[in-house]
Parts: sequence; C-alpha cells; structure tokens
Amino acid sequence: LTQANVADNNAHVLTHLLDNLKGQCFGDRGYLSSLFSEFYQNGLQIITKLRRKMKNMLMPLGDKLKLRKRGLIESVNDLLTSIFDIEHTRHRSPINAQINILAGLIAYCFYHTKPSIVIAPQKHLYP
Repeated sequence: LTQANVADNNAHVLTHLLDNLKGQCFGDRGYLSSLFSEFYQNGLQIITKLRRKMKNMLMPLGDKLKLRKRGLIESVNDLLTSIFDIEHTRHRSPINAQINILAGLIAYCFYHTKPSIVIAPQKHLYP
C-alpha cells in the first residue's frame, strides 16, 4: 500500500516492491521504465500492453490471458474503493484500517453483480 500522492510506477517504489522477485509481473504501460532491463536481468519479466509507438511482438497465449485478468482485478479494486469504501485516509489506528478493509472484502463476497471476463466460443472456419 502506498500513499495517494505516490505513483506506483515511481522508480523508488518499483525497486522496493519488486526487489528480489523472480517470474512475471503484469502491469500497465507505466511500468515500462528504464528499470525494465534491470528487472529482466534479475529474473523478473514485466508484461504490459504495448505503448503507442512500440513494435508489435508475439506474446504467448497464456501471458495474453493473464494480462486480460489484470483488467478484472482493476475493476474489483474499483468496486472495493468506490462502493465498499475501503479507501479511507483518516484511520486513527492500524487495526481500525485493517478492520475496514476486512469489512469491505466481506461485503464484496455478498455482492451479487461481481465483474467477470466473458470468453466467447471460438468460431470454426471449417465444418
């Protein structure tokens, strides 16, 4: 968790969050920074959508599907902050902040219209 006035694509925040991680990190276009090659050398692959003037490259299907899941996670985070009010800046104790987040997550479990990804069936070109 970071303060509201700190961007999560800040170089200092990224090095702190992704330090000693290996594998894959899925993020938005802002994560493509000068630290990209440094993370790659340390064993962390950052996967994002392409920027406007970037060269198009092939991506494994599994990575593409995982990148689509990122949009679902963002919409759940939006629901938690807008409807269930877990984003509150004036807690008087850390325990109160954690209880507020836990109550928002419990309320989300009982929410009827959760976001989902609709995968359309494949159309076969040949009968």
